[in-house]
Amino acid sequence: MSGTVKDDKGNPIVGATVQERKTKKGTTTDEKGSFSMSAPKGATIDVSYIGFDSKSFVAGGGPVSISLIPGQGNGLNEVVVTALGIKREKKALGYAVASVGKKDLELRPESDVVRILNGKAPGVDILAASGMSGSGTNIIIRGVNTISGNSTPLFIVDGVPFDASTNSQASFVYGNTTSSRFLDLDPNNIESIDVLKGLSATTLYGELGRNGVVVVTTKNGSSRRNNKKLEVTVNQSIFWNNVANLPEYQQTYGGGFDQSLGLAFFSNWGAEFTNPAATVAHPYDRAALRTAFPEFVGARYEYKAYPNTVKNFFRTGLVSTTSVNLGGSSQNASFNVNYTYNDDKGFTPGNSVFKNTFGMGGSAKLANKMTVSGSFNYATTDFKSPPTSTSFGSNPSTSSVFGNLLYTPIAVNLMGSPADGNNYLPWNNPLDNSSVYYRAGNDIQNPRWTVANGFTGQKVNRIFGNISARYDLLKNLAVTYRVGLDRYSDYNFLSQNKGGTVGGTQYQLGIHRTVNGYNTIWNHDLILNYNTDFGQDWRLNVDAGVQSQERMYEQNGMKSTQQLVYGLFNHNNFIVHENNGEGGNRLDFQSRTQSVGVYGQARLDFRDYLFATVGGRNSWTSNLEQDNRSLFYPSASVRLSQHLPFQRSKTAV
Repeated sequence: MSGTVKDDKGNPIVGATVQERKTKKGTTTDEKGSFSMSAPKGATIDVSYIGFDSKSFVAGGGPVSISLIPGQGNGLNEVVVTALGIKREKKALGYAVASVGKKDLELRPESDVVRILNGKAPGVDILAASGMSGSGTNIIIRGVNTISGNSTPLFIVDGVPFDASTNSQASFVYGNTTSSRFLDLDPNNIESIDVLKGLSATTLYGELGRNGVVVVTTKNGSSRRNNKKLEVTVNQSIFWNNVANLPEYQQTYGGGFDQSLGLAFFSNWGAEFTNPAATVAHPYDRAALRTAFPEFVGARYEYKAYPNTVKNFFRTGLVSTTSVNLGGSSQNASFNVNYTYNDDKGFTPGNSVFKNTFGMGGSAKLANKMTVSGSFNYATTDFKSPPTSTSFGSNPSTSSVFGNLLYTPIAVNLMGSPADGNNYLPWNNPLDNSSVYYRAGNDIQNPRWTVANGFTGQKVNRIFGNISARYDLLKNLAVTYRVGLDRYSDYNFLSQNKGGTVGGTQYQLGIHRTVNGYNTIWNHDLILNYNTDFGQDWRLNVDAGVQSQERMYEQNGMKSTQQLVYGLFNHNNFIVHENNGEGGNRLDFQSRTQSVGVYGQARLDFRDYLFATVGGRNSWTSNLEQDNRSLFYPSASVRLSQHLPFQRSKTAV
């Protein structure tokens, strides 16, 4: 049987799916819109393509020409990936799904795939921990449903679980800045993202899907066909960014109270600026700093506005992404290989993200009713940032790059240089490299010193992928086995040289905290799929299976304080060592959980109009007490399509 598939304007449609309904065997159209396949006479053939209404016809003896018309704006004929990697038409689903395609993900200035989803997935709340590149991102689908637990949804990549933890080693109070592990995903290697929002959408995942599910299909795992032996795509993007929002600073009054003349104040209610500018004693002309800065002894500092001193602290960020993709396919096989390098230098000094991601995958339909597929991905992520912590009207709780920056009085020349003469305020003491700033008690840590001496970050090496085999037992019954692995090592650190002025002695005398974490997820699925038609009006689809999942996490760490030699971050260069973090939490621990689930789902379809679905899962989880480890999750839904057809659209050939 052969034929062509065109749109309503007569243009060939490349990549349309032509499939025998009962056996699910089929092919895709080539660059001319043509297809050729074997099917018994009288078989029902379905033709579909994303963005177009599907059509069906009865196989006869001669060639056929099919014309597809664009679908309605609701996208009900769109095919989405649902639970356990099963593909369904959106019109058949009894729950809400937000879908984002590759065109909305590729070549974006943001390397965090979840931040790219912001504004593209209705009903999903996405909030970045800060504006710094690579910092953690919070995604909530169903709202916050726990007081002390985690509301992050379950991430599924190519059908298997993917750890999306943040693995923070201390709270925000202690200057800890970490990235979320979905940062390891490459947006340029994603074919589609489907966000499952309804409760019935996630029932088959059991307790892991309680916060919703984000289903990611990569190009390596999509088994897509481009009907070309080899296609090479090279993309290069460069973006510049700047800090978007800063306070509006007045230019009339200096720091102080009651309009008094002086510089060592934190507020902006001092004396009014004059022309010519009044002068005050240089803030470094004090007993504690006269040896370090003899040039400022007796010097006078101009009391005037220094505009843009906060804005000039930031830099112009640069995001460069290079992506190479190779793909090819034939009638029974397809493959894809990709590599992406991302270099993201944030607009905050000291902030950067470097990512290397490599992936490959493919599928092959064998002659013995067997179809095999798999994907493999390797990612390295190097994230660095100056520390950030909670800030108040006078000082942050610990070392923080933003803590005293935004409160800088307009008369303080923060970003000055030696060329400014007596109006220059150096940020470090040349004798001991400690922080110096404008207040007489030196009780405010200079933001420029924080950038040069405080560091947080993560270095991650990760592999994830899966292998699956599908065997057609009968023409309408198939069994699939899939094994998936997600494993990464995470080196997490916070370091600061001695000489700071905030955070207590553990920060002021120097701190170096390192943690090595190792996370592993093994996932096994055995799935049975059965589908059949009852006459011309009814269609039944049943999916059932068993899942086994093991999650293991282990970490070991050390915190060292009281640095001996400035600039050297090695635990041997510190006096005090302990296994507790900045907030007293234990740095050495391990966890291991095992869960087994049995699940099933049946869908009855009447004329592509009425869809009734029932399903359920029973899970047994090792981290619950033995008498209460069994949990059952039922679901049921009914969906009415937009229009009731009196009969299926068919064309006899």
